[in-house]
Amino acid sequence: MSRVTLDQAQRSTGLFTMRRFKGSGTTKASRRDAWLQFRTLGVGGSDMGTILGLNPYATPYDLWLEKTGRVEPEDISGKWAVIKGNALEVELRRRFRALHPEYKVIDGTDVSVVSKQHPTMHASLDGWLYDPDTDSWGILEIKTANAARGRTDWHDDDNDPRIPDYYMAQVTHYMAVTGFTWGYVYADIGEAEPVAIRFDRDEQDVKTVVKAAEEFWRFVTDDRMPRLKGVDVAKAYPEPSTGMETCDDDAQLAELMGEYERAKERAEKAKADLDVLRDSLIVRIGDSTGVRCRGWEATYRHWHRDGYTRVVKPSDGRTFRFRTLKEGR
Repeated sequence: MSRVTLDQAQRSTGLFTMRRFKGSGTTKASRRDAWLQFRTLGVGGSDMGTILGLNPYATPYDLWLEKTGRVEPEDISGKWAVIKGNALEVELRRRFRALHPEYKVIDGTDVSVVSKQHPTMHASLDGWLYDPDTDSWGILEIKTANAARGRTDWHDDDNDPRIPDYYMAQVTHYMAVTGFTWGYVYADIGEAEPVAIRFDRDEQDVKTVVKAAEEFWRFVTDDRMPRLKGVDVAKAYPEPSTGMETCDDDAQLAELMGEYERAKERAEKAKADLDVLRDSLIVRIGDSTGVRCRGWEATYRHWHRDGYTRVVKPSDGRTFRFRTLKEGR
């Protein structure tokens, strides 16, 4: 197959329909506006991390407010991270294509797809991959991250590259919509070269995101608030409408408050115990960088920060770390 098209990708599974925003008379701005409007009609892949509670910056309630039209989505187009990501997307896709000639790579810009089985689920792929050897289609997701986030979210305990859970939820959503079984996240994470991390379909994970998407969308169509988190209460009820409630007959509330008190006591005791043990380990490390013993490791490493401006003076210190070593180390 010398030339591949998105129509062929659609026919390969038959599980989705396609919406193209590019056409005669359209502009970049009009296509983006049409895409943003289309997003309000269902759940997209970037929404899935929020729905599953994996997004540290937004809750399902925040997303519900947007999808029900109660608040306008924040305009993040002027943020540097977004500007940088948009600028790099073309080059990252081109770089992936050059380094992986075994795949046919198609630009996913200005195209969205909708699941036939679950019409509430939409997907906008950064790239479409075709593997001639297996005659199968896959997903290309482009990401950028700063170096600090790259060192933490994008690496596992052995320092191997990994896809963060909130992005894994996104590509699993895409697999649920398209029916595809594999793909790559290609990410600039502040290292010398972008990383290409392959992912494969897990049916249980696919079922989880489908169920989560449909349950969330019922909250939207029924105009019912999803279950709130603590951070949502001040948004949903900015000013209390009643005073103090007396709920002595509420056994469930009494149990919850008792559990909280006991957990608080345990946490305070655990912190005190941890402080004593940490101090003992630091004393034992002494003039060493760290110690290892029977599968455990404790370190107390030196750090230095150069001074800058008149306020922040040069400083030095040591940082304590503790971990369980894996077998063979």
